[in-house]
Amino acid sequence: MPPNPPSRRDLLAGGLASAISCAPSLAISADAPVVVRLQSGRPGAQISPLVFGSNEIGVMDGGAPSADFDRIAGVTARRFGGDLTTTYNWVNNACNAGKNHNQANGDFLLEALRIPRNERARPAVVIEAMHQASLDMGARSLVTLPLAPYVAADMDGPVSLADTAPSRRFVPTRWTSGAKAEERIDARVCDLPHLVARLVKTYGDANSRRGIMAYALDNEPGLWTQNHPRVAPTRMPIDEFISRSIAAARAIKAIDPAALVFGPASWGATGMVNFQNAPDWGAHSAYGNFLSLYLDAFRKASEQDGKRLLDALDVHWYPFSSAGSLFRTDSQELDLARLDAPRSLTEEGFLEQSWVASALRHGGADALKLPILPSLHRIIARSFPDTKLAITEFNYGLGKRAPSALALAGALGRYAVGGVFMATHWGSLADRLAQSYRLFRAPDAGGGGFAGRVVGAGNPAPESLSIFAADDGTALRVVAINRSSRDIAIDLSVDSARDRRFVQTLGFDAGQSIFGPCTDAPRDIGGAHRIALPALSARRYLFA
Repeated sequence: MPPNPPSRRDLLAGGLASAISCAPSLAISADAPVVVRLQSGRPGAQISPLVFGSNEIGVMDGGAPSADFDRIAGVTARRFGGDLTTTYNWVNNACNAGKNHNQANGDFLLEALRIPRNERARPAVVIEAMHQASLDMGARSLVTLPLAPYVAADMDGPVSLADTAPSRRFVPTRWTSGAKAEERIDARVCDLPHLVARLVKTYGDANSRRGIMAYALDNEPGLWTQNHPRVAPTRMPIDEFISRSIAAARAIKAIDPAALVFGPASWGATGMVNFQNAPDWGAHSAYGNFLSLYLDAFRKASEQDGKRLLDALDVHWYPFSSAGSLFRTDSQELDLARLDAPRSLTEEGFLEQSWVASALRHGGADALKLPILPSLHRIIARSFPDTKLAITEFNYGLGKRAPSALALAGALGRYAVGGVFMATHWGSLADRLAQSYRLFRAPDAGGGGFAGRVVGAGNPAPESLSIFAADDGTALRVVAINRSSRDIAIDLSVDSARDRRFVQTLGFDAGQSIFGPCTDAPRDIGGAHRIALPALSARRYLFA
């Protein structure tokens, strides 16, 4: 951290200091430079701007609302999701906290989003507050809707085992009403089509400037019995879950054909493989994994209906390590595992040291495996082509120290160049985490951020270095992340008929926590640019 780090007040006021400079240029390491070749003359796929997203969690992390940090980070997409949304009743804004808090029904989401007391009785006010915050910062919204059979009926605290649903403490969900927006709300049920109709009437459809872009079909359904035993005391059969999912998608598309549908928000490896060890998985195991079954079912239903019912395969991907928990931690002893963790997303030949690789080995030749993003793309191509890929929960640490900020930056870069459509971080983008987003999002001297088409980057040192490049047709931007504790010299060559002139360096590092201009600049060494990349640093280079 710098000697006098900026206060939270300064950060929230937007004083993120374009005038702050990174550490001065360091001497080139005595080691031979890493030779990186960019294929700028053959740009690849378009980068989705929605990979730089977050989850709305309000003040669940303590301190300022997550939306304040989202604004600083420049996020492009925001998700209303998580465990509480499985049991959220939009009619009265109650939800059940499940195992996270005494199996209680309460006003948890109202409190998290700081909804004023005089507004708490307004139906769907939590969703409206989340979406309005997205609109205010120019981000798109993804709203999770419950598929679970029951949601909270009240805010009266802990729910006893005897009051497990169905009981007076819960109301059933309904996806088949077709209720119009102006119709009277039926408080005896949680009518989801009625909610969607009301949201469309208020904000317009998904194609409009203010409309909600997408809806997610619940959250981590394979864990319902663990997280919400009062709502889902027994496992829902796989066939029933998929049938409910397709029915919900049909209801959403009937009301807002332009809205995107995301599912199944699978929590991780075992959820993807066998629906979290579902007792009836054996009847479906010929598909190889649950995601293939899910996609195939939606493909068949879409062909039957003559329209696409699932737009994005939605999964969660948290890093794991046999050395300890990486989730929202910053401990020094896990630095190496944390910095390496994003490699499991895209790097062939890298195998993380955790239970995940073993969990993904089931299912034969077409099994899910590491790296996970190419594997998911293959399953999509085989089971339901042209479905988008979304990673709607991930977290690489608290961001109080440089390694977790660099790990997050590495994940964002891999999402950007790895064909992901949307990615939304779980947890407030406090401390250094907002700077990981600014590495890609903050405008530079060319007026833009990391955007355009992917530029291939040959990287012979993946164990220490991450390189991502993009060409927006006007400028070439290169993000370089040094994950090692020593300086790295890079010889960057650009395979292009167009001469590229260096313009600016931006970044952050272990000694400078705030993203901003850096004094170090590449040197022309006759056909290449020599870069001195400090230890534990992230840089973005602009070439015009």
